[in-house]
Amino acid sequence: MRARWIRQRGHPHLVMFYSGWATETAEIELLAGDSDLLILSDYRNETFDPAWIERHDRITLVAYSMGVAVAARHLGGLRPERAIAICGATDPRRTIGADIYDGTLAGLDRQSLARFARRAGLPQPQAPDLAALGDELRALRARPPAPVGAFDRIIAARKDRIFPADAMTAAWPGQPIDWVDTGHFPFAHWRNWQEIIG
Repeated sequence: MRARWIRQRGHPHLVMFYSGWATETAEIELLAGDSDLLILSDYRNETFDPAWIERHDRITLVAYSMGVAVAARHLGGLRPERAIAICGATDPRRTIGADIYDGTLAGLDRQSLARFARRAGLPQPQAPDLAALGDELRALRARPPAPVGAFDRIIAARKDRIFPADAMTAAWPGQPIDWVDTGHFPFAHWRNWQEIIG
């Protein structure tokens, strides 16, 4: 995994954000908050470095899209005070649809990635590494689904064209979902981290 510090000021509280696949994070980085902020991405491997969190007394984990499954596999060792899943599921291939997931991987090129970004409402990727993005999808496909039930808040989008609303309901059986009236990339809906963390 790749770890990138957005704020590292020695605040006792850390927001650790598991990003989505092919997601530009500039809009996410602008969300207001005093806490330290660490963004994780590139899930070709899921190796977690304990040094990332050793200086923080409190951790809030926020996972988005494909990052939800990765975060769920880490939750047992992290024990954050809050864990929030946004527009993602612990079995992303099943929730997206195996045909769509595999078709995205098989046809991945600059044009298809641009179409995916438009469909998701994501910022267009800048200078994407297509080989790395393909390897990431393959690696995620090869891993077992993560356990359901480890998140204490689940946020989903009614207009999501990547993780559809009906599939999200099925992906989180018996768990309350906070619905937002947006597409797959809901971060323009919020101004600060507190609105997400609750």
